[in-house]
Amino acid sequence: MEDDLRRLIDSTAPYSDARYHRQQGSSISLVNGEVAGKSTWVSEGYLVRSFKNGILTAFSSNEPRTDKLEVRAKSWEEGFKPVVPVERRVVVPQAKPVEDVSLEDKIKILKELDSLVRGEKIKSKLIRFNISLTEFREERALYNTEGTYSYIERPGIWVMYSMVLENAGETMAMWSDELGALGGLELLDKWRIHDELVGRIRSLDYVLVHGKSPPTGRMDVVVSSLISGIIAHESTGHPFEADRVLGREAAQAGKSYLGSLASGKFASNAVNVSDDPTIPNSLGFYLVDDEGVEARKRRLIVEGRVNELLHSRFTAFKMNSEPNGAMRSMDYQSEPIIRMSNTFFEPGSMKFDELVRDVRGGIFLKSYMEWNIDDIRWGQRYVGLEAYEIRNGEVGEPLKYPVLEATTGEIYSSIDAVDNELRFYAGMCGKGEPSQAVPVWMGGPNMRIRNIRVKKLGE
Repeated sequence: MEDDLRRLIDSTAPYSDARYHRQQGSSISLVNGEVAGKSTWVSEGYLVRSFKNGILTAFSSNEPRTDKLEVRAKSWEEGFKPVVPVERRVVVPQAKPVEDVSLEDKIKILKELDSLVRGEKIKSKLIRFNISLTEFREERALYNTEGTYSYIERPGIWVMYSMVLENAGETMAMWSDELGALGGLELLDKWRIHDELVGRIRSLDYVLVHGKSPPTGRMDVVVSSLISGIIAHESTGHPFEADRVLGREAAQAGKSYLGSLASGKFASNAVNVSDDPTIPNSLGFYLVDDEGVEARKRRLIVEGRVNELLHSRFTAFKMNSEPNGAMRSMDYQSEPIIRMSNTFFEPGSMKFDELVRDVRGGIFLKSYMEWNIDDIRWGQRYVGLEAYEIRNGEVGEPLKYPVLEATTGEIYSSIDAVDNELRFYAGMCGKGEPSQAVPVWMGGPNMRIRNIRVKKLGE
């Protein structure tokens, strides 16, 4: 493989890289206990980039071709930052390889999970339950003119499920929850998937049957690691992508609030946000990015202050910074662009009970049914699905659909404490034109937000 890629690069260019990218996978989905679909896919090919005479070109093919392209268009890239060459070879292990399990047995696993959920004694009625199991295997190899060679093989699985409950004419829809990581079917045991599903249907049933209207106005809100994860991804990760800060995504996805910040300090000292592709078995795991830059943990916000952005070689050149291994591509036909990997609020030292203890009146927002954010990633909104009242330092009665709506600045400056529980959640991050979707993790601890505005759904 290394020799094939070595032949493909443009040795006359100041910088050139060649990448091999293969993906294969399959998916099985059940709707109300019946198989609704089965699919398989394979994608395999090469992409060669060359930066020469101030122009960055890219050429992809499903064969290792060496076509010469003449390009006369002006390039957005002005120059690149060189890095020290590295060599990395990684194969993520599987304790229970998915390839060793038959299709029939995989369907049996899903049917057992469906029966488990349907057999749970609840007061509401389960109208619909969807669950799917996806397995995938990805191979990437890269060689560049600096002498870097990297190879990674990433097998993994993904479970997605959703449910709709009904009680006294009122329905509650839980959109897709996702569990995903690198590894094999041993992950189902690690996730305690049975407890996950039973716990979820019980809690949603409890909220639907017993939930009351939420209080409104300014109050303290404790958000779970699920909520802190989506906040980290949407209002730190995306606006900290250097190409977005520079305006390259303005027409397709919007800009970044970082371009208008008068100071690098905009959050409380309790706020620390990182993006780390080196977390083993994470969906965003890699050790060398698609530009041949060694990956490392990126500390985006440190004690409330902007610390660094997610960079490519080319944005680092433009902004007089250093590349930090943030370039990824969806498949061999896609150019690498700046992407998140695993983005999260850093945990603290407090326990959850300590977060809640001195909240006299407030809300614990545990999961969400919808979220929205504007195109500079400043104004954001989260509608609670599972939520509870906090009164006199204790989590109490369930609440129906409280709405947390505020600016990034309001939320981040009002976070005064985070606990010591760090949890991650699976997701697919979309970006680019044409759009590229790549697997990521997002997460964080439970966090306390002081004196933030809460509304009712529909206000």
